Amino acid sequence: MAGTPAGTVVVRACGLQVHSGTVTARDAAPAAGELAVFCRPVVTAPAVVRRNGTVVADAWLPDLVRLGELERHLGDGVIEAAVGTAIAQGRLKQRERRRLMSYPLVIRLMITMTLVPDASYCEALSRLAGLLPDIPFALEWHVPAEKVVTDWRLPVPAGVMEDVFWQAAGPLISDDEPSAVLLAGMAVCAADGMLVNLPDTPANRVMFGSAGTADDSAPFPQLRIVAITARAARAMLGAILGGSAAGEQTLLRRLVRRRPELVAGRVICFDRNFPGYELIMAILDAGGHVIARVKDGISLGSEDGPGRGWLPDGSRMTWLNAPSGKKADRLPVRAAEHNVILPSGDGTGEVSETCTVITTLLDHQAAPADQVRETYLTRWSASETTFGEDKTTTAPRGAGLYPSRSEERLEVYLWI
Repeated sequence: MAGTPAGTVVVRACGLQVHSGTVTARDAAPAAGELAVFCRPVVTAPAVVRRNGTVVADAWLPDLVRLGELERHLGDGVIEAAVGTAIAQGRLKQRERRRLMSYPLVIRLMITMTLVPDASYCEALSRLAGLLPDIPFALEWHVPAEKVVTDWRLPVPAGVMEDVFWQAAGPLISDDEPSAVLLAGMAVCAADGMLVNLPDTPANRVMFGSAGTADDSAPFPQLRIVAITARAARAMLGAILGGSAAGEQTLLRRLVRRRPELVAGRVICFDRNFPGYELIMAILDAGGHVIARVKDGISLGSEDGPGRGWLPDGSRMTWLNAPSGKKADRLPVRAAEHNVILPSGDGTGEVSETCTVITTLLDHQAAPADQVRETYLTRWSASETTFGEDKTTTAPRGAGLYPSRSEERLEVYLWI
């Protein structure tokens, strides 16, 4: 908790005094051989000593709740600052007196609910508060009823949760760490998309739609998420949301244009559903580079001459055609091919498949073909594994995002 020292507190057992259920320590540190009591600090707060000797904490429990490692990463006060900004902008209504809930506590509760999605509101809040309710406070506090939580949760707009998301998103290690994955001196990242099931309500079906059926008869409406993740430590660098019908290329291009710093100075890997002229140009304009697999059937031309055609590392110069169709607008890329051995469909043997990877890193000495191929393979752990971990952690029983809370608004959760 904020202001609480880490470690274990040791006091003399004979120095303990009991006053109406409150225990205080009278003496200093125990000597060798004496009985001692070992305990962990829960909170540091000004003491109020009542006439009967009972000591209570002169503090308000919602002000003391924290999210452990997440807020150590963010820095104390970030959530309070986001709330203060939202109040100043009129996105949140100022509360004039202390209540069982507060806006910062509600935000922390919503984040907690993504980590324990099977828990009810009250269960999640009890876990979040931890041992704090056991502390005797001058102003008493208890876990409120679910209606109280709902009444506080609904006014928190999605934009406030998005502000908190962008505070938390980012790399977990620096580029000079031994475990960092680099190519041509740039950090390797991946971009990919996934669908997440939402509660089956008419409003969610209208807003987000569903995938897989032409008549929207899928069991759940679905939200599409496109995210950029770092290969090192599988950190979430940024994300953008859309309905199930939104194109992944469109969403990623929108994310890059809104937040170019996500790709600047980085190599972005993505699968064969993403390569497109306008998307790659957006990444190049933002200062990043691309490695991507190309779909079957896409023709990559070649030209002979100095600096063209096949290069010493086994890659070759080629291009992507521009939407204008003009030769002058072609996007130069470098292509590297490799063979993949796969089990045959009938299980009787193996088959070989040729995969083509393109990159905007045109210098074959700075980024040789074999390094480009190996870098593309890191896309799986950067995006697929990260997405799998996120969905397993936050979706109860694999059914999607909070299906048990089907009657409640989802927007505030979408940026957690």
